[in-house]
Amino acid sequence: MVMPLMFTQTHLLVGAAIFARPGRPTVALAGIMGALVPDSDVWAMFVVERLQGASGCEVFHYRYWEQPWTTLQMLLNSIPAYLALIALGLASLLLPGIWSRRIALIVIVFTSSALLHVGVDFLLHHDDARAQWMPFSDWVFRSPVSYWDPRYYGRIFMGFEIGLGLTLAVLIGLRFRSRGVWAAVAIVSLGYAGSIAAGLVSGDDHVRGPGSCETLGLDAASKLTAAAGKSGIAARGDGHV
Repeated sequence: MVMPLMFTQTHLLVGAAIFARPGRPTVALAGIMGALVPDSDVWAMFVVERLQGASGCEVFHYRYWEQPWTTLQMLLNSIPAYLALIALGLASLLLPGIWSRRIALIVIVFTSSALLHVGVDFLLHHDDARAQWMPFSDWVFRSPVSYWDPRYYGRIFMGFEIGLGLTLAVLIGLRFRSRGVWAAVAIVSLGYAGSIAAGLVSGDDHVRGPGSCETLGLDAASKLTAAAGKSGIAARGDGHV
């Protein structure tokens, strides 16, 4: 099963649950946007590479490790960068003249939400981990737990993550008691069904990296051929997403 990242909607729901409160739309938006920014490179990569003709498998199993995406990943997932922004925001609260108090609060909420996202990813990425301490070090921490890889408890965590996300969606809906908010969290929650379906369509788990799509293609093609033989229909031979 191939998943792009820990479900982005989970990060969004966590950010909203922590930072969003009725009557404070600017702070809520800062928390939500901060939760989304560390994954924005992946979705930009997906759109650009798909428009250029790459298959879904090629995007996440090969292009993911190519420039300029690797550099962008490290920039948007740099723990020191977010810590520095939080420190600057806190300094502006204590030292007048840097930013206004309102801007400082928005910066702190935004970067705290982004840092929470990056911190969670730090604990849940193994073979697809990034260099989390750029620009000071290119060392990569590879967690013993993966949000997706069954070799590192991925299936167990996936069940936990979906349960957590749906629980947070209900809590957010109850907090605001607004039809619009309920509709929003319902739409976000539907993303779990889409992510699971995409993973099931993509084929079995296999090693990512150069050449992995060709391996997937052969495996998927053989399965499709076998299924076609039983059903009497023709099957595609490329096996790509």
